[in-house]
Amino acid sequence: MKVRTKFAVLMLVVTLVLSGVVYGQLELAKDRSVAQMRENVDQTAIRTAEQIDAQIRQQKDYVGFHASRPRASNFSRSEEFLRGFLTNPYVFAGQVVAANGTVVAFEGDVAPEVRRETVGNDIENRTYFQRPARTGEIHVTDPERVADTDQHIVIISAPIFEDGEITGVLAAAFPVNEFTFLTMVKPLETDVRTVSVGMGNQTLHESRRSFIDGVSSTATVSSTGWTVRVSRNRATLNARLREMAILQAGSLALVLALVVGLAVWEYNANIRQAEKLLDGFRALRDGDYDHTPGLSSGEEWHQIREGFTDLADSLATRETELREREQRIQVFNRVLRHNLRNDMTVVVNYAEYVADESENPEVREAAEKIAARGWDLVDLSEKARRFGAGMEREGTEPVDTDVAAVVADAAAVVREEYPDADVSVEAPDRQFASATPAFDAAVENVCENAVEHNDADPTVSISVESVTDDGEEWVRVAVADDGPGIPDHERAVLTDGGETDLEHGSGLGLWLVHWVVERSGGRLSFAENDPRGSVVRMDLRPASDD
Repeated sequence: MKVRTKFAVLMLVVTLVLSGVVYGQLELAKDRSVAQMRENVDQTAIRTAEQIDAQIRQQKDYVGFHASRPRASNFSRSEEFLRGFLTNPYVFAGQVVAANGTVVAFEGDVAPEVRRETVGNDIENRTYFQRPARTGEIHVTDPERVADTDQHIVIISAPIFEDGEITGVLAAAFPVNEFTFLTMVKPLETDVRTVSVGMGNQTLHESRRSFIDGVSSTATVSSTGWTVRVSRNRATLNARLREMAILQAGSLALVLALVVGLAVWEYNANIRQAEKLLDGFRALRDGDYDHTPGLSSGEEWHQIREGFTDLADSLATRETELREREQRIQVFNRVLRHNLRNDMTVVVNYAEYVADESENPEVREAAEKIAARGWDLVDLSEKARRFGAGMEREGTEPVDTDVAAVVADAAAVVREEYPDADVSVEAPDRQFASATPAFDAAVENVCENAVEHNDADPTVSISVESVTDDGEEWVRVAVADDGPGIPDHERAVLTDGGETDLEHGSGLGLWLVHWVVERSGGRLSFAENDPRGSVVRMDLRPASDD
Protein backbone atom coordinates (compact mmCIF):
# COMPACT_ATOMS: atom_id res chain seq x y z
CA MET A 1 0.00 0.00 0.00
CA LYS A 2 1.32 3.41 -0.94
CA VAL A 3 2.18 5.93 1.75
CA ARG A 4 -0.38 8.25 0.25
CA THR A 5 -3.12 5.65 0.76
CA LYS A 6 -2.00 4.86 4.29
CA PHE A 7 -2.05 8.52 5.13
CA ALA A 8 -5.59 8.92 3.73
CA VAL A 9 -6.89 5.94 5.75
CA LEU A 10 -5.18 7.20 8.91
CA MET A 11 -6.62 10.67 8.43
CA LEU A 12 -10.13 9.24 7.97
CA VAL A 13 -9.90 7.18 11.19
CA VAL A 14 -8.47 10.09 13.20
CA THR A 15 -11.13 12.44 11.85
CA LEU A 16 -13.97 10.09 12.83
CA VAL A 17 -12.59 9.46 16.32
CA LEU A 18 -11.90 13.12 17.05
CA SER A 19 -15.26 14.19 15.64
CA GLY A 20 -17.03 11.72 17.96
CA VAL A 21 -15.07 12.99 20.95
CA VAL A 22 -15.79 16.63 20.09
CA TYR A 23 -19.51 15.94 19.59
CA GLY A 24 -19.72 14.10 22.92
CA GLN A 25 -17.98 16.96 24.72
CA LEU A 26 -20.34 19.51 23.18
CA GLU A 27 -23.44 17.56 24.22
CA LEU A 28 -22.08 17.09 27.74
CA ALA A 29 -21.25 20.80 28.01
CA LYS A 30 -24.71 21.69 26.71
CA ASP A 31 -26.46 19.48 29.30
CA ARG A 32 -24.34 20.84 32.11
CA SER A 33 -24.92 24.44 31.06
CA VAL A 34 -28.67 23.99 30.80
CA ALA A 35 -28.76 22.23 34.18
CA GLN A 36 -26.75 25.00 35.78
CA MET A 37 -29.01 27.66 34.26
CA ARG A 38 -32.10 25.80 35.46
CA GLU A 39 -30.64 25.54 38.96
CA ASN A 40 -29.94 29.28 38.96
CA VAL A 41 -33.47 30.04 37.82
CA ASP A 42 -34.88 27.73 40.52
CA GLN A 43 -32.84 29.48 43.20
CA THR A 44 -33.91 32.90 41.93
CA ALA A 45 -37.59 31.93 42.03
CA ILE A 46 -37.28 30.49 45.56
CA ARG A 47 -35.41 33.53 46.88
CA THR A 48 -37.95 35.88 45.29
CA ALA A 49 -40.85 34.00 46.88
CA GLU A 50 -39.09 34.04 50.25
CA GLN A 51 -38.48 37.78 49.94
CA ILE A 52 -42.16 38.42 49.14
CA ASP A 53 -43.13 36.24 52.09
CA ALA A 54 -40.79 38.20 54.37
CA GLN A 55 -42.31 41.50 53.27
CA ILE A 56 -45.80 40.17 53.86
CA ARG A 57 -44.78 39.06 57.37
CA GLN A 58 -43.30 42.50 57.96
CA GLN A 59 -46.61 44.19 57.14
CA LYS A 60 -48.51 41.61 59.19
CA ASP A 61 -46.27 42.43 62.14
CA TYR A 62 -46.98 46.11 61.61
CA VAL A 63 -50.74 45.61 61.67
CA GLY A 64 -50.54 43.17 64.60
CA PHE A 65 -48.37 45.57 66.60
CA HIS A 66 -50.87 48.43 66.26
CA ALA A 67 -53.81 46.14 66.96
CA SER A 68 -52.16 45.09 70.22
CA ARG A 69 -51.77 48.64 71.48
CA PRO A 70 -54.26 49.80 74.21
CA ARG A 71 -55.42 52.69 72.04
CA ALA A 72 -56.84 50.25 69.48
CA SER A 73 -59.60 49.07 71.88
CA ASN A 74 -60.70 52.65 72.69
CA PHE A 75 -63.39 52.80 69.99
CA SER A 76 -64.41 56.32 70.99
CA ARG A 77 -61.08 57.56 69.59
CA SER A 78 -60.72 55.10 66.72
CA GLU A 79 -60.49 57.81 64.07
CA GLU A 80 -57.53 59.42 65.83
CA PHE A 81 -55.99 55.96 66.27
CA LEU A 82 -56.39 55.20 62.52
CA ARG A 83 -54.77 58.49 61.50
CA GLY A 84 -51.68 57.52 63.53
CA PHE A 85 -51.81 54.02 62.08
CA LEU A 86 -51.93 55.36 58.50
CA THR A 87 -48.56 57.09 58.86
CA ASN A 88 -47.25 53.96 57.16
CA PRO A 89 -46.97 55.17 53.52
CA TYR A 90 -47.79 51.71 52.18
CA VAL A 91 -51.20 51.43 53.88
CA PHE A 92 -53.99 52.31 51.45
CA ALA A 93 -56.83 52.52 54.05
CA GLY A 94 -57.71 51.22 57.50
CA GLN A 95 -60.81 50.18 59.43
CA VAL A 96 -61.61 49.51 63.05
CA VAL A 97 -64.45 46.95 63.36
CA ALA A 98 -66.20 46.11 66.61
CA ALA A 99 -66.61 42.51 67.78
CA ASN A 100 -70.20 42.44 66.46
CA GLY A 101 -68.99 43.27 62.93
CA THR A 102 -69.91 46.96 62.95
CA VAL A 103 -67.44 49.34 61.31
CA VAL A 104 -66.48 51.85 63.98
CA ALA A 105 -64.04 54.00 61.96
CA PHE A 106 -62.79 54.13 58.38
CA GLU A 107 -59.82 56.31 57.29
CA GLY A 108 -57.45 56.43 54.35
CA ASP A 109 -57.39 57.19 50.63
CA VAL A 110 -61.17 56.90 50.15
CA ALA A 111 -63.89 59.35 49.15
CA PRO A 112 -65.79 61.03 52.02
CA GLU A 113 -69.12 59.62 50.84
CA VAL A 114 -67.69 56.09 50.82
CA ARG A 115 -66.38 56.62 54.33
CA ARG A 116 -69.77 57.85 55.57
CA GLU A 117 -71.60 54.96 53.93
CA THR A 118 -69.18 52.38 55.36
CA VAL A 119 -69.06 53.54 58.99
CA GLY A 120 -71.84 51.76 60.93
CA ASN A 121 -72.27 48.95 58.39
CA ASP A 122 -72.24 45.33 59.45
CA ILE A 123 -69.39 43.40 57.77
CA GLU A 124 -69.63 40.29 59.91
CA ASN A 125 -69.65 38.08 56.79
CA ARG A 126 -66.39 39.51 55.39
CA THR A 127 -63.46 37.13 55.45
CA TYR A 128 -60.97 39.71 56.69
CA PHE A 129 -63.23 40.18 59.77
CA GLN A 130 -64.30 36.62 60.39
CA ARG A 131 -60.85 34.98 60.41
CA PRO A 132 -59.14 37.18 63.02
CA ALA A 133 -62.36 37.56 65.07
CA ARG A 134 -62.80 33.79 65.36
CA THR A 135 -59.21 32.50 65.45
CA GLY A 136 -57.34 35.45 66.91
CA GLU A 137 -54.74 35.19 64.08
CA ILE A 138 -53.55 37.81 61.67
CA HIS A 139 -55.09 37.17 58.26
CA VAL A 140 -54.13 38.15 54.68
CA THR A 141 -56.90 38.10 52.07
CA ASP A 142 -56.55 37.05 48.46
CA PRO A 143 -55.65 39.90 46.09
CA GLU A 144 -58.55 41.93 44.73
CA ARG A 145 -58.47 44.19 41.68
CA VAL A 146 -59.38 47.82 42.27
CA ALA A 147 -62.28 48.79 40.02
CA ASP A 148 -61.31 50.19 36.58
CA THR A 149 -57.58 49.80 37.30
CA ASP A 150 -54.82 47.20 37.01
CA GLN A 151 -53.99 47.68 40.70
CA HIS A 152 -54.53 44.86 43.19
CA ILE A 153 -54.89 45.20 46.96
CA VAL A 154 -54.79 42.79 49.87
CA ILE A 155 -56.29 43.33 53.32
CA ILE A 156 -54.29 42.40 56.38
CA SER A 157 -56.43 42.17 59.51
CA ALA A 158 -55.51 41.52 63.13
CA PRO A 159 -57.64 41.01 66.27
CA ILE A 160 -57.94 43.75 68.91
CA PHE A 161 -57.77 42.40 72.46
CA GLU A 162 -58.92 43.90 75.76
CA ASP A 163 -58.43 41.99 78.98
CA GLY A 164 -57.70 38.86 76.98
CA GLU A 165 -60.93 39.07 74.98
CA ILE A 166 -61.30 39.93 71.26
CA THR A 167 -63.17 43.19 71.18
CA GLY A 168 -62.65 44.11 67.52
CA VAL A 169 -60.54 43.85 64.36
CA LEU A 170 -58.03 46.23 62.81
CA ALA A 171 -58.01 45.90 58.99
CA ALA A 172 -55.53 47.58 56.63
CA ALA A 173 -55.59 47.63 52.81
CA PHE A 174 -52.16 47.38 51.09
CA PRO A 175 -51.55 47.81 47.36
CA VAL A 176 -49.60 44.98 45.72
CA ASN A 177 -46.71 46.74 43.93
CA GLU A 178 -42.94 47.18 43.93
CA PHE A 179 -43.11 49.42 47.02
CA THR A 180 -44.92 46.97 49.30
CA PHE A 181 -44.50 43.26 48.57
CA LEU A 182 -42.73 43.13 45.18
CA THR A 183 -39.64 45.20 45.90
CA MET A 184 -37.38 42.38 44.68
CA VAL A 185 -39.17 41.92 41.36
CA LYS A 186 -38.05 45.04 39.48
CA PRO A 187 -34.29 44.70 40.21
CA LEU A 188 -34.40 41.07 39.06
CA GLU A 189 -35.82 41.93 35.64
CA THR A 190 -33.07 42.35 33.04
CA ASP A 191 -32.64 41.89 29.31
CA VAL A 192 -32.22 38.16 29.86
CA ARG A 193 -34.57 37.51 32.81
CA THR A 194 -38.26 38.13 33.58
CA VAL A 195 -40.29 37.75 36.78
CA SER A 196 -44.08 37.43 37.10
CA VAL A 197 -46.29 37.04 40.20
CA GLY A 198 -49.81 35.68 40.18
CA MET A 199 -52.58 34.24 42.30
CA GLY A 200 -54.91 31.79 40.57
CA ASN A 201 -56.15 33.53 37.44
CA GLN A 202 -54.99 36.94 38.63
CA THR A 203 -51.71 38.44 37.51
CA LEU A 204 -50.22 40.66 40.20
CA HIS A 205 -47.12 41.51 38.20
CA GLU A 206 -46.17 40.62 34.64
CA SER A 207 -42.99 41.49 32.73
CA ARG A 208 -43.35 43.19 29.37
CA ARG A 209 -40.54 41.11 27.90
CA SER A 210 -40.87 37.53 26.66
CA PHE A 211 -38.41 35.01 25.25
CA ILE A 212 -38.81 32.59 22.37
CA ASP A 213 -36.48 30.10 24.00
CA GLY A 214 -36.09 30.26 27.76
CA VAL A 215 -35.73 28.30 31.00
CA SER A 216 -38.52 28.86 33.57
CA SER A 217 -39.14 27.92 37.20
CA THR A 218 -41.90 28.64 39.73
CA ALA A 219 -42.04 28.98 43.51
CA THR A 220 -44.91 29.56 45.96
CA VAL A 221 -45.15 32.27 48.61
CA SER A 222 -45.90 30.17 51.68
CA SER A 223 -48.00 32.74 53.57
CA THR A 224 -50.33 33.67 50.69
CA GLY A 225 -50.07 30.94 48.03
CA TRP A 226 -48.95 33.42 45.38
CA THR A 227 -46.97 31.94 42.50
CA VAL A 228 -43.63 33.43 41.44
CA ARG A 229 -42.43 32.55 37.93
CA VAL A 230 -38.89 33.35 36.80
CA SER A 231 -37.79 32.91 33.15
CA ARG A 232 -34.32 33.33 31.69
CA ASN A 233 -33.41 33.74 28.04
CA ARG A 234 -31.35 30.93 26.53
CA ALA A 235 -30.02 33.09 23.68
CA THR A 236 -26.79 33.89 25.57
CA LEU A 237 -26.31 30.23 26.46
CA ASN A 238 -26.96 29.18 22.87
CA ALA A 239 -24.44 31.74 21.62
CA ARG A 240 -21.87 30.45 24.10
CA LEU A 241 -22.52 26.90 22.97
CA ARG A 242 -22.04 27.98 19.36
CA GLU A 243 -18.75 29.61 20.26
CA MET A 244 -17.73 26.43 22.04
CA ALA A 245 -18.61 24.42 18.95
CA ILE A 246 -16.53 26.71 16.76
CA LEU A 247 -13.64 26.46 19.21
CA GLN A 248 -13.88 22.69 19.28
CA ALA A 249 -14.00 22.58 15.48
CA GLY A 250 -10.93 24.80 15.35
CA SER A 251 -9.16 22.54 17.83
CA LEU A 252 -10.08 19.54 15.71
CA ALA A 253 -8.69 21.23 12.62
CA LEU A 254 -5.51 22.07 14.52
CA VAL A 255 -5.07 18.47 15.67
CA LEU A 256 -5.60 17.24 12.12
CA ALA A 257 -3.03 19.75 10.90
CA LEU A 258 -0.55 18.41 13.45
CA VAL A 259 -1.21 14.88 12.25
CA VAL A 260 -0.50 16.00 8.70
CA GLY A 261 2.69 17.63 9.93
CA LEU A 262 3.81 14.40 11.51
CA ALA A 263 3.17 12.61 8.23
CA VAL A 264 5.78 14.72 6.41
CA TRP A 265 8.66 13.54 8.57
CA GLU A 266 10.23 12.01 5.47
CA TYR A 267 10.92 15.54 4.21
CA ASN A 268 13.27 16.32 7.10
CA ALA A 269 16.20 15.99 4.74
CA ASN A 270 14.87 18.86 2.65
CA ILE A 271 14.40 20.92 5.80
CA ARG A 272 18.05 20.37 6.71
CA GLN A 273 19.01 21.51 3.22
CA ALA A 274 17.02 24.69 3.72
CA GLU A 275 18.79 25.35 7.01
CA LYS A 276 22.17 25.00 5.31
CA LEU A 277 21.04 27.42 2.63
CA LEU A 278 19.96 29.93 5.29
CA ASP A 279 23.37 29.59 6.94
CA GLY A 280 24.89 30.43 3.59
CA PHE A 281 22.79 33.56 3.23
CA ARG A 282 23.78 34.65 6.74
CA ALA A 283 27.42 34.18 5.74
CA LEU A 284 26.83 36.40 2.69
CA ARG A 285 25.25 39.03 4.93
CA ASP A 286 28.38 38.98 7.10
CA GLY A 287 30.64 39.36 4.05
CA ASP A 288 31.91 35.77 3.84
CA TYR A 289 31.61 35.34 0.06
CA ASP A 290 33.79 32.22 0.05
CA HIS A 291 31.23 30.20 2.02
CA THR A 292 29.58 27.37 0.04
CA PRO A 293 26.68 25.49 1.67
CA GLY A 294 26.98 21.72 1.54
CA LEU A 295 23.72 21.07 -0.29
CA SER A 296 22.96 17.55 -1.51
CA SER A 297 20.05 15.08 -1.62
CA GLY A 298 18.75 15.77 -5.09
CA GLU A 299 19.58 17.42 -8.37
CA GLU A 300 17.52 20.48 -7.49
CA TRP A 301 19.66 21.19 -4.43
CA HIS A 302 22.83 20.86 -6.55
CA GLN A 303 21.44 23.50 -8.90
CA ILE A 304 20.59 25.74 -5.95
CA ARG A 305 24.16 25.36 -4.66
CA GLU A 306 25.58 26.40 -8.05
CA GLY A 307 23.23 29.39 -8.14
CA PHE A 308 24.27 30.35 -4.61
CA THR A 309 27.94 30.20 -5.62
CA ASP A 310 27.29 32.46 -8.64
CA LEU A 311 25.43 34.91 -6.40
CA ALA A 312 28.33 34.97 -3.91
CA ASP A 313 30.84 35.66 -6.69
CA SER A 314 28.69 38.46 -8.07
CA LEU A 315 28.31 40.07 -4.65
CA ALA A 316 32.05 39.84 -4.02
CA THR A 317 32.77 41.56 -7.35
CA ARG A 318 30.11 44.17 -6.65
CA GLU A 319 31.48 44.97 -3.21
CA THR A 320 35.02 45.34 -4.63
CA GLU A 321 33.74 47.78 -7.27
CA LEU A 322 31.79 49.74 -4.65
CA ARG A 323 34.81 49.95 -2.37
CA GLU A 324 36.98 51.27 -5.22
CA ARG A 325 34.28 53.74 -6.23
CA GLU A 326 33.97 54.96 -2.65
CA GLN A 327 37.73 55.52 -2.51
CA ARG A 328 37.59 57.55 -5.74
CA ILE A 329 34.68 59.58 -4.42
CA GLN A 330 36.54 60.30 -1.18
CA VAL A 331 39.59 61.48 -3.16
CA PHE A 332 37.49 63.67 -5.45
CA ASN A 333 35.57 65.01 -2.47
CA ARG A 334 38.76 65.95 -0.65
CA VAL A 335 40.12 67.66 -3.76
CA LEU A 336 36.90 69.60 -4.33
CA ARG A 337 36.58 70.59 -0.69
CA HIS A 338 40.10 71.69 -0.04
CA ASN A 339 42.21 72.15 -3.18
CA LEU A 340 39.50 73.78 -5.29
CA ARG A 341 38.50 76.11 -2.45
CA ASN A 342 42.05 77.16 -1.66
CA ASP A 343 43.13 77.59 -5.26
CA MET A 344 39.92 79.39 -6.19
CA THR A 345 40.48 81.82 -3.32
CA VAL A 346 43.81 82.73 -4.89
CA VAL A 347 42.18 83.20 -8.29
CA VAL A 348 39.46 85.41 -6.80
CA ASN A 349 41.96 87.58 -4.97
CA TYR A 350 44.00 88.12 -8.14
CA ALA A 351 40.83 88.86 -10.12
CA GLU A 352 39.80 91.50 -7.59
CA TYR A 353 43.34 92.94 -7.71
CA VAL A 354 43.13 93.20 -11.49
CA ALA A 355 39.69 94.83 -11.26
CA ASP A 356 41.00 97.39 -8.79
CA GLU A 357 44.23 98.21 -10.62
CA SER A 358 43.16 98.11 -14.27
CA GLU A 359 42.07 101.30 -15.99
CA ASN A 360 40.56 99.44 -18.93
CA PRO A 361 36.78 99.13 -18.39
CA GLU A 362 36.57 95.90 -20.34
CA VAL A 363 39.38 94.36 -18.31
CA ARG A 364 37.77 95.48 -15.05
CA GLU A 365 34.40 94.04 -16.08
CA ALA A 366 35.99 90.72 -17.03
CA ALA A 367 37.94 90.59 -13.74
CA GLU A 368 34.80 91.33 -11.73
CA LYS A 369 32.95 88.51 -13.48
CA ILE A 370 35.84 86.17 -12.75
CA ALA A 371 35.80 87.21 -9.09
CA ALA A 372 32.00 86.82 -8.82
CA ARG A 373 32.03 83.35 -10.36
CA GLY A 374 35.01 82.43 -8.23
CA TRP A 375 33.28 83.42 -5.04
CA ASP A 376 30.26 81.36 -6.19
CA LEU A 377 32.51 78.33 -6.49
CA VAL A 378 34.06 79.01 -3.08
CA ASP A 379 30.59 79.27 -1.54
CA LEU A 380 29.55 76.08 -3.30
CA SER A 381 32.59 74.26 -1.95
CA GLU A 382 31.94 75.58 1.56
CA LYS A 383 28.29 74.52 1.31
CA ALA A 384 29.27 71.02 0.21
CA ARG A 385 31.81 70.81 3.05
CA ARG A 386 29.23 71.86 5.63
CA PHE A 387 26.58 69.47 4.41
CA GLY A 388 29.07 66.66 4.11
CA ALA A 389 30.29 67.18 7.66
CA GLY A 390 26.72 67.19 8.95
CA MET A 391 25.76 64.07 7.02
CA GLU A 392 28.89 61.99 7.68
CA ARG A 393 29.76 62.65 11.28
CA GLU A 394 28.62 60.26 14.02
CA GLY A 395 25.13 60.69 15.36
CA THR A 396 23.48 61.50 12.01
CA GLU A 397 20.36 59.56 12.93
CA PRO A 398 17.26 61.76 13.33
CA VAL A 399 16.88 63.26 16.78
CA ASP A 400 14.19 65.38 18.42
CA THR A 401 14.92 68.92 17.24
CA ASP A 402 13.28 72.25 18.03
CA VAL A 403 12.65 73.25 14.40
CA ALA A 404 11.10 76.54 15.53
CA ALA A 405 14.49 77.53 16.99
CA VAL A 406 16.28 76.23 13.87
CA VAL A 407 14.07 78.38 11.63
CA ALA A 408 14.61 81.45 13.81
CA ASP A 409 18.42 81.00 13.69
CA ALA A 410 18.38 80.43 9.93
CA ALA A 411 16.34 83.60 9.40
CA ALA A 412 18.82 85.56 11.51
CA VAL A 413 21.76 84.27 9.43
CA VAL A 414 20.04 85.17 6.15
CA ARG A 415 19.12 88.66 7.39
CA GLU A 416 22.72 89.29 8.39
CA GLU A 417 24.09 88.02 5.08
CA TYR A 418 21.42 89.75 2.96
CA PRO A 419 20.32 92.93 4.77
CA ASP A 420 18.18 94.07 1.82
CA ALA A 421 16.00 90.95 1.98
CA ASP A 422 12.68 90.90 3.84
CA VAL A 423 12.79 87.66 5.86
CA SER A 424 9.84 86.87 8.15
CA VAL A 425 9.11 83.90 10.44
CA GLU A 426 5.74 82.55 11.52
CA ALA A 427 6.26 79.75 14.04
CA PRO A 428 5.27 78.74 17.57
CA ASP A 429 7.65 79.28 20.46
CA ARG A 430 8.66 75.62 20.37
CA GLN A 431 7.96 72.88 17.84
CA PHE A 432 9.83 69.60 18.07
CA ALA A 433 10.30 67.22 15.15
CA SER A 434 12.63 64.38 14.17
CA ALA A 435 15.53 65.70 12.06
CA THR A 436 19.24 65.14 11.41
CA PRO A 437 21.84 67.60 12.75
CA ALA A 438 22.30 69.04 9.22
CA PHE A 439 18.70 70.26 9.03
CA ASP A 440 19.71 73.80 9.99
CA ALA A 441 22.00 73.97 6.96
CA ALA A 442 19.15 72.76 4.73
CA VAL A 443 16.84 75.54 5.94
CA GLU A 444 19.56 78.15 5.45
CA ASN A 445 20.27 76.85 1.95
CA VAL A 446 16.62 77.09 0.88
CA CYS A 447 16.39 80.64 2.25
CA GLU A 448 19.64 81.71 0.59
CA ASN A 449 18.48 80.30 -2.76
CA ALA A 450 15.19 82.19 -2.41
CA VAL A 451 17.14 85.43 -1.95
CA GLU A 452 19.95 84.86 -4.45
CA HIS A 453 17.72 83.80 -7.34
CA ASN A 454 15.17 86.57 -6.87
CA ASP A 455 15.06 89.11 -9.71
CA ALA A 456 13.49 91.83 -7.54
CA ASP A 457 13.53 92.95 -3.92
CA PRO A 458 13.48 89.53 -2.25
CA THR A 459 10.76 88.65 0.24
CA VAL A 460 11.04 85.33 2.08
CA SER A 461 8.46 83.93 4.48
CA ILE A 462 9.28 80.92 6.72
CA SER A 463 6.50 79.08 8.56
CA VAL A 464 6.34 76.13 10.95
CA GLU A 465 3.05 74.32 11.56
CA SER A 466 1.55 70.90 12.28
CA VAL A 467 -0.42 69.38 9.40
CA THR A 468 -2.35 66.17 8.78
CA ASP A 469 -2.09 64.46 5.42
CA ASP A 470 -3.83 61.14 4.67
CA GLY A 471 -4.28 60.53 8.37
CA GLU A 472 -0.57 61.11 9.17
CA GLU A 473 0.80 63.87 11.39
CA TRP A 474 3.64 66.04 10.05
CA VAL A 475 5.59 69.10 11.14
CA ARG A 476 5.86 71.29 8.03
CA VAL A 477 8.63 73.85 7.52
CA ALA A 478 7.66 75.92 4.46
CA VAL A 479 9.85 78.56 2.78
CA ALA A 480 7.92 80.83 0.39
CA ASP A 481 9.43 83.51 -1.87
CA ASP A 482 8.25 85.95 -4.56
CA GLY A 483 10.97 85.17 -7.08
CA PRO A 484 10.77 83.61 -10.56
CA GLY A 485 10.21 80.12 -9.11
CA ILE A 486 12.18 76.91 -9.25
CA PRO A 487 12.67 75.71 -12.87
CA ASP A 488 10.88 72.51 -13.83
CA HIS A 489 14.12 70.76 -14.78
CA GLU A 490 15.48 71.41 -11.27
CA ARG A 491 12.44 69.72 -9.73
CA ALA A 492 12.56 66.88 -12.26
CA VAL A 493 16.07 65.97 -11.13
CA LEU A 494 14.78 65.21 -7.65
CA THR A 495 11.57 63.57 -8.90
CA ASP A 496 13.43 61.19 -11.26
CA GLY A 497 16.08 60.40 -8.68
CA GLY A 498 19.12 61.05 -10.91
CA GLU A 499 20.71 63.38 -13.46
CA THR A 500 21.04 62.92 -17.23
CA ASP A 501 23.07 64.64 -19.91
CA LEU A 502 20.11 66.66 -21.12
CA GLU A 503 18.58 67.50 -17.77
CA HIS A 504 20.65 68.31 -14.71
CA GLY A 505 20.62 70.54 -11.68
CA SER A 506 22.49 73.81 -11.69
CA GLY A 507 23.96 73.23 -8.25
CA LEU A 508 24.10 71.15 -5.09
CA GLY A 509 21.47 73.13 -3.19
CA LEU A 510 18.32 71.14 -3.86
CA TRP A 511 20.21 67.85 -3.77
CA LEU A 512 21.61 68.63 -0.36
CA VAL A 513 18.16 69.64 0.96
CA HIS A 514 16.70 66.48 -0.53
CA TRP A 515 19.32 64.28 1.16
CA VAL A 516 18.87 65.95 4.58
CA VAL A 517 15.07 65.67 4.51
CA GLU A 518 15.22 62.09 3.29
CA ARG A 519 17.76 61.14 5.97
CA SER A 520 15.44 62.75 8.54
CA GLY A 521 12.63 60.42 7.48
CA GLY A 522 10.63 63.28 6.00
CA ARG A 523 9.50 64.37 2.57
CA LEU A 524 10.28 67.29 0.27
CA SER A 525 7.69 68.91 -2.02
CA PHE A 526 7.25 72.08 -4.07
CA ALA A 527 4.30 74.36 -4.77
CA GLU A 528 3.58 77.59 -6.59
CA ASN A 529 3.31 80.74 -4.48
CA ASP A 530 0.49 83.19 -5.04
CA PRO A 531 0.77 85.46 -6.97
CA ARG A 532 4.40 84.73 -7.83
CA GLY A 533 7.24 82.60 -6.60
CA SER A 534 7.58 79.13 -5.18
CA VAL A 535 7.10 77.32 -1.87
CA VAL A 536 9.54 74.65 -0.66
CA ARG A 537 7.90 72.32 1.89
CA MET A 538 9.98 70.15 4.22
CA ASP A 539 7.69 67.78 6.15
CA LEU A 540 9.20 66.06 9.20
CA ARG A 541 7.88 63.44 11.57
CA PRO A 542 6.67 64.85 14.90
CA ALA A 543 8.95 64.26 17.87
CA SER A 544 8.16 61.53 20.36
CA ASP A 545 5.72 62.25 23.19
CA ASP A 546 8.61 62.47 25.65
